[in-house]
Amino acid sequence: MKKDLLTNFIIVLLLISCGSDDDGMSDIDNQNPSAPQNLIVSNITDSSLDLSWSAATDNVGVTNYKLYSDGVYNQTINNGTSVNVSGLSSGTTYAFYVTALDAEGNESDESNNLVVETETLSTPLIFKNYLSEMGVFSGNLADLTPAENVHLYDLNSRLFTDYAHKQRLIRMPDGEAMQYNNNSLLPIFPDNTLISKTFYYYEDESNTDSNKIIIETRILIKTEGTWKVGEYLWNEEMNEAVYTEQGSVIPISYMNTEGITQEVQYQIPSNDDCITCHHIYEDVTPIGPKLRAMNFSPQNSDISINQLQHFIDIGLLEGISNVSNIEVLADWEDEINFDIFERGRSYIDINCAHCHQPGGYVPTGFLLDFRLETDFETTGIYSHRGQIESRIQSTTPTYLMPQLGRSLVHNEGVTMLLEYLEAIED
Repeated sequence: MKKDLLTNFIIVLLLISCGSDDDGMSDIDNQNPSAPQNLIVSNITDSSLDLSWSAATDNVGVTNYKLYSDGVYNQTINNGTSVNVSGLSSGTTYAFYVTALDAEGNESDESNNLVVETETLSTPLIFKNYLSEMGVFSGNLADLTPAENVHLYDLNSRLFTDYAHKQRLIRMPDGEAMQYNNNSLLPIFPDNTLISKTFYYYEDESNTDSNKIIIETRILIKTEGTWKVGEYLWNEEMNEAVYTEQGSVIPISYMNTEGITQEVQYQIPSNDDCITCHHIYEDVTPIGPKLRAMNFSPQNSDISINQLQHFIDIGLLEGISNVSNIEVLADWEDEINFDIFERGRSYIDINCAHCHQPGGYVPTGFLLDFRLETDFETTGIYSHRGQIESRIQSTTPTYLMPQLGRSLVHNEGVTMLLEYLEAIED
């Protein structure tokens, strides 16, 4: 009898204990997640911005986040702890906070509240300390994802910079566009235009899914009718780039498409170096985005039509409707559609003419005009072909050509140019 009573007593204790544990687990299941922390803003423009935050360290089971704007639900973020907010009004103040949700739909308290004012269309652009503050990229900086209203563009023939890849972007102020200038050269850019060019290598050039080695982002901004140049140097973590006016040399190591390790002493230009190439007489000016250089259909692009026609269609280029009226710059690598004379002049135009033209920077005694629009007889190319041949194959500082942005010989370009220089002798 005593044994039965003892057994029953133990069973009751176990039931009570299990019931207590179940109640405890139920309490835990019903607990709300902890609030997200450190909500911050970056890439503020007149119509968009980026928000990011940190998950609480004890947040177990959080599945997504909710964004609130001015106290009203805005959207749910299912992946990650950042979001681009677009469609905002210029010069307007917004208040944001985020909350965390778990799989049961339990919602946390609010994160810190963040009050942000978007830029106005009339606010002149300035160079800020960090690239993330310039409104060029959205989300994870290293992904190089263009921000809202920032557009990719490419050139049919490109300036050589020690085999680095280049991502080119342009942003117009909201509601404004480039204007056709009745020629194939630079369009007229409105104030508050931003042009950026980011230089990078792949760790393994045979695999474009390999990590990028991002080195620098150069930015041109136009305010009050004047272009200004800025340089941003990326850190080793590739999560930020810092504004600098000082030049430097960065050792870069990567594997080329043949599996051979390449070592490059990559040159970061100083502010004065940038102005050296980007000035005509006393005016700073862009070099690459001439209409004739953009008048083609880029490969490996989401744009399936002519690039300039795409710009016209989306309102980025005004004053012309028929791109056939715009000259096409020869692709110096395209042996099928362009002859050696077109390819040679194109390469010299994009690589050399920004200095070798009236008002450009050139060494004393080498005042030539290498612009594509200049008649060949007056360019000086023929009479200086020996110096051109020697300088393009040199790596001697102050003698090599171009003077800046190159420490290696551009083997493919040199092969084509030697063919061209030989052809003009016939």
